Amino acid sequence: TGSNNICVNGTTTLSPTTGGTWTSSNRAVATVTNAGIVKGISAGSVTFTYTKIGSCASVPTSVVTVGNSIPVRITGSNSICINGTTTLSPTTGGTWSSSNTSIATVSNDGIVKGIASGRATFIFTNTGGCASPATSAVTVNNCPVAVITGPNSICINGTTTLSPSTGGTWTSSNKAIATVTNAGVVKGISVGTAKFTYTKTGSCNSLA
Repeated sequence: TGSNNICVNGTTTLSPTTGGTWTSSNRAVATVTNAGIVKGISAGSVTFTYTKIGSCASVPTSVVTVGNSIPVRITGSNSICINGTTTLSPTTGGTWSSSNTSIATVSNDGIVKGIASGRATFIFTNTGGCASPATSAVTVNNCPVAVITGPNSICINGTTTLSPSTGGTWTSSNKAIATVTNAGVVKGISVGTAKFTYTKTGSCNSLA
């Protein structure tokens, strides 16, 4: 009455659930209670027979297949930014699910995308129906906010300032136009426009 494909430690159900006893053709593969609850013990195939109290035994059920779950792991970083990505393994042969899709989503080829700050784990279910244990957590970090705190129009050799001024590194979109120090001090080099991106140490990039 349940699935005929289960994982090791997974369960399925048989009918009837009262009035007799169930026996397994191979208790090393799967056990069964007299209430018809089957539990997978090791990989293999097994059938079950029901004996009504004071009467006859049934013909065996159809085969229940017990499978091993597939090992899973994070193959990319376990810390990403909002809109950043990381990767999981395996990449084929089943479906991935996220413990919290509002924090991070995952495609069936194991690509995780950060949605909001927080932590999420992921489970892989193979085509035989076996679910893996959850991966370790992937942490999604907020992007730092980059702000121009001085004027946004300067002269060649003039300066302006950006925030934050500590805790990370700044980069210029065009160092031939303007350079920037990690303290957020911008210096004009030639006529033009430039944008700046801040990367928090050990974490994410800001928007430009």
